[in-house]
Amino acid sequence: MNANDLKEKCILIAVSAGIFLPFRLLASQYLAEHWLGNLGFATSVSLLLLFLTKKNKLGRFGEILKNQIRKAVWGKSSSVIIFLLLGFMIYFGAVIILVNQGNTAYHDDKEALFQNIFKGSASSNLRLHGPGVNSGEFVGFSQLRYIEYVFSISYAILNDLSGNWLASIHLILFMEQVEMVGLFWLYRKMFRPINVQAS
Repeated sequence: MNANDLKEKCILIAVSAGIFLPFRLLASQYLAEHWLGNLGFATSVSLLLLFLTKKNKLGRFGEILKNQIRKAVWGKSSSVIIFLLLGFMIYFGAVIILVNQGNTAYHDDKEALFQNIFKGSASSNLRLHGPGVNSGEFVGFSQLRYIEYVFSISYAILNDLSGNWLASIHLILFMEQVEMVGLFWLYRKMFRPINVQAS
């Protein structure tokens, strides 16, 4: 990475942070009463920037944007970017599912544990039902169900303690990963490498 490339990356990060962060905060505070109301914000702003870049309306910033998009989606780092996007998408989606499991399938155990730990009603004869065991299943599978059970109850309790913020933030972050995967695909369609365009 040369000095000019580093300078372009810094400019792009600064402008992107200056655009996306304040508008997402404003949108979540004033435009949408529910978290789902501003999930398409990143895509809308990105599509607007792409449109203006394709029409050469952004001047030098548009050239920097095109150059850095080409490097990101066609360079050596593209496979790392896809791997990270998919990895985070799986993680954020898993947390949402685990919170839901803790609040539905394991609700009684979660409430009993919550009362025992946080409400001062500690009891030595606390009994939890657990995820249950099917007689015909493999040992490894039943261990995975116990791991899912522990994480479901833990995340559901954390979600209750945070006033449902844990699930809300993970939902937003999950949807942002989905948006970013879609935008990555769109960028690959719109911004071909220079040598491919020349041929």
